[in-house]
Amino acid sequence: HVFMNSPVGTVNSEGTPLPKTLPDGSHNPEWGNMIFNGDGMLFRFDLDRAGTVRVKSRILKTPDFWADWATRQGTDYWNRGFRFDNWGMARMGLPIGTRNQINTSVNLFRVPGSEAIRLTANFDAGRPFEVDPVTLEVLRPLGSNADWRGEFPGMMNQVFPLHQSSAHPSFDPFTREFWTVNFCKDAATLAFSQVFKPHLTARQDWLTQEIEALTKVLGRRKIKGRQFLTLMEHFLEHLETKHREGHNRPFVPPKVLENKDWLGMENEVRLLRWNENGPMESWNLLDPDTGKNLVIEQTMHQTALSRNWIVLVDSSLKFALDVLENNPFPEHPWLNRLLRRLVARTIQPITPLYLVQRKDLVPGVTEVRTRKVWVPLETAHFSVDYDDPDDLVTVYTSHNAAMCVAEWVRPYDTLAVDGSPVPENVIGLLTAGEMDVGRTGLFKIHAPTGKIRQQKIVWKTGSEKPAPGAPAGLHTWATGLTTYRGSNDAEALPAKIPSLFWQFYGLDRRLLTHFIEELYSNYKNRKISVSKIKKLTAQGVPFCLVRQETATQELVDGWVFQMNENFRSLQFVPRKRAKDELVAHPELDGYILCTMINGSRDLSVDEYTREIWIFDAAQLRQGPVAKLGHPELSFAFTIHSVWAPRLDPAPRTPLYDVRADYRTVLETVTDPAKKRELSDFMDREVYPHYEQP
Repeated sequence: HVFMNSPVGTVNSEGTPLPKTLPDGSHNPEWGNMIFNGDGMLFRFDLDRAGTVRVKSRILKTPDFWADWATRQGTDYWNRGFRFDNWGMARMGLPIGTRNQINTSVNLFRVPGSEAIRLTANFDAGRPFEVDPVTLEVLRPLGSNADWRGEFPGMMNQVFPLHQSSAHPSFDPFTREFWTVNFCKDAATLAFSQVFKPHLTARQDWLTQEIEALTKVLGRRKIKGRQFLTLMEHFLEHLETKHREGHNRPFVPPKVLENKDWLGMENEVRLLRWNENGPMESWNLLDPDTGKNLVIEQTMHQTALSRNWIVLVDSSLKFALDVLENNPFPEHPWLNRLLRRLVARTIQPITPLYLVQRKDLVPGVTEVRTRKVWVPLETAHFSVDYDDPDDLVTVYTSHNAAMCVAEWVRPYDTLAVDGSPVPENVIGLLTAGEMDVGRTGLFKIHAPTGKIRQQKIVWKTGSEKPAPGAPAGLHTWATGLTTYRGSNDAEALPAKIPSLFWQFYGLDRRLLTHFIEELYSNYKNRKISVSKIKKLTAQGVPFCLVRQETATQELVDGWVFQMNENFRSLQFVPRKRAKDELVAHPELDGYILCTMINGSRDLSVDEYTREIWIFDAAQLRQGPVAKLGHPELSFAFTIHSVWAPRLDPAPRTPLYDVRADYRTVLETVTDPAKKRELSDFMDREVYPHYEQP
């Protein structure tokens, strides 16, 4: 059984693509938003019957989903502004809080004393939730709101706090420990979203100058946490006063920003170990250089573990101002472009990995010092050998060079190859036209010292002579997802990973925008010139599926797709054999299941089919051994997946006490009237979905 997660739009859109206009013909503020910002839909592909594949899917409905549903377009809530809105990568509602869409990945786990395989759905901006593998029903969060720390839940007077976490928690099937992270950092992203209220965005005659003035203030000072909130409160007050009175006074920052000793919000990273029968255990992580709390500049998209170490990363996936705005001025594209340029930033071209020794994580200890390793490239995903002899941790890395998967094609973008407007059917897709060739890496790290003992980085443009037996044209353009036998297994992890199966996006002229070209034109780790990249992008480089031998890092097998055969997700599925049957290379004894969205090689034809392609893992070069489709098979942008050998129903006890869970949040709301409003709302619209009639 293959479980696969996918975003599918919002309660207002009835799927994807998001409609351009509302039912009354007015502009839809959600149109053009990032495709990853959507409710999670979990797919299950059942492969347990010969000759057929059955598919089951279900939208994943968390408590904040029901709040979103109650306040959707057309309701009184929505009309008076009590609702969630899309803010680029995030879906937030200032009166309510932040959505936890659990749309990114899935994990398997087991608890001590039970052999049942259980399932979670995960998200970077929220707690993991357990899902019943049989019914796909959302059951309960891992950890209560009291266990998790949000960004300003009381100060913001919201009931759904932003819990920054990892979309890839880690489970050790040998010790049956479930690990994840919860971190807090600068709240600028939350404060900034308040600026663009409708009555202010209409005043484009002076708002541009005001934004430029604010940018100059930000450029002169290093402003963080509460300082940023204070600055934004004063800036908003200035805008409201100017709108109301029509004065011409310039914006003057508050004097409190001159106090260099006022530190604002404290950064914090907590490593969490989930316990089904009690509160989560947590350890505050310390920077090895400063001895102070660890600071995360971007996100912590992935975690991984070996026998003795937990590996964390400050991922090359930004959560910044430029990915929290989509199309605030739909009638004035030039103003959108200006605003985006003012706040945009690149992802960091190097990546800190943090290693935590598992034997340090014991009851009674509250703080643990990490070991830091600098990887000389952007890193979003990675895999780790479970064996770590002599504390030598082996990490296999994915490097999305000069490319951030949090960026997407905006309605006002133009193409880098010829300056023409972007095709409407790619608006909202990630800008996978990267500005340098992707890489894969092998790092052997002596964990106690944080020293890299061995490293090898590989990149291929597709024009090189292939490895013996490998087909021509294999490349590493736009590094995507990966799979291998035993990945996220609930019963055993491989001691070593002999082979990795990779997805590489290639180069598509529709997905490289002029904005991304400018943003990364001075990329410090460049291998391929900008002019050559634009030439190759204009020609097109298709997706490819690749097997890499980890020991040599050679690309030894693969399949190159046709242009506009869009390869979305991949999952290793073991071949069914007798329990004690031995095979020479078990890491190749199975299949690679791929989700495909296929269109015409004529890119002007906007017609696509959804299919499942299955490859023999040992013979990728032979092409798919099966192509499966159905008129009712529909998915948007599938992401991460996991394979389970069987379906075990999840336990229904203990029941999720949703009232107790959110009571702890409501107690932090400082405004009495707001607390009553939110409590009444939860009583009416959310709690009844979790309580027996």
